[in-house]
Amino acid sequence: MQIIHCEDSHIPEVALLFDEYRVFCGYKSDLEKTEKFLNNLVGSQLSTLFIAVDSKSREVMGFVNLYPCFSSLALTRLWILNDLGVSSRFRGRGVSKKLIQAAMNFAEETKAVRIELKTEKRNVRARQLYQSLGFEVDHDNVYYRVPF
Repeated sequence: MQIIHCEDSHIPEVALLFDEYRVFCGYKSDLEKTEKFLNNLVGSQLSTLFIAVDSKSREVMGFVNLYPCFSSLALTRLWILNDLGVSSRFRGRGVSKKLIQAAMNFAEETKAVRIELKTEKRNVRARQLYQSLGFEVDHDNVYYRVPF
């Protein structure tokens, strides 16, 4: 398995996987919009998208999507780990772990103060994975949102 930055040429295959991820998260499949969304993100560098590629077949196994953000208090960058998806065909092979480790290395290289993420309380497997990699539950802050 190789972890690389996603490039324009990867978008059609990543879009299929990203659409599968969206459906897994309870959203309706829309491959056309997904591909346009990813083309915009990658093309305009609005996010940093790493993909795991199978060494033999060259298939995209999974992805991690990081959005840049900044800490006004720390006066430096932080990254939001917004999306992590692994193809159902490649689950159980350590793909998520490798992608998160690549994201953590990237955050260190870019001198970020931290990586932040959120996951559903009921997603026990993801929570165990994040905690095994050193992520800590933030008990000091409350997360709010306003749906539109």
